[in-house]
Formats: sequence, structure tokens, C-alpha cells
Amino acid sequence: MITAIVQFDLPKDIDRHKAEETFKKIAPHYQSMDGLVQKYFCFSEEGKGAGIYVWKTREAAEKVYGGGVWRERIIELYGVEPEIQFYELLLTVDNATGEILTAA
Repeated sequence: MITAIVQFDLPKDIDRHKAEETFKKIAPHYQSMDGLVQKYFCFSEEGKGAGIYVWKTREAAEKVYGGGVWRERIIELYGVEPEIQFYELLLTVDNATGEILTAA
């Protein structure tokens, strides 16, 4: 599995409350996305937004990030190009279930 961390600067008029409203509005778009296992919407007090995505494959992630609707939506909402970093997911500690899971 692949973890993608997407970061972007938020416009100055977007505070935590407005970011949360926006995230709730766009969250349903991710529910049926091919290859997406999980997505986390994140906000920092320093004025950054982030998405942490867990994908089945890098190919699935790159299909979404390669341009088109997803990238246009980020630029439309926040006025900036997102920065994307990919990581191979090797191990997960799940305290809710008490498990340590390997990605294999």
C-alpha cells in the first residue's frame, strides 16, 4: 500500500471552522474513489491544509493526482498547487483493534 501526503497553503480567510466545513462538503467525493482505502483531512494553526491518503497502489494514486478534476478542485478551493509526497506503507499500529498490521 501507498501513503500519499498532500499539503497546501490555505488562503488567509480560511480558519479551522471554514476548513472543516469545506472538508465535510468535499468528503463524499472520496467515498467511491477507486483504490482509496482511507483519507484524513488535516488542518494546522500555521495555515496549512493536508490530506493523508492510504491507497492500494501507487498507480491508483497517480491516476487521481495526475491532473484533471482532483487537481483543479484543489486549485479552485485554495488557489494553490498541492505538494504531494509518496511513502510505501510498511506497518500500521491500530490501537482501536490492538493489532499491528503489515502492509503485505
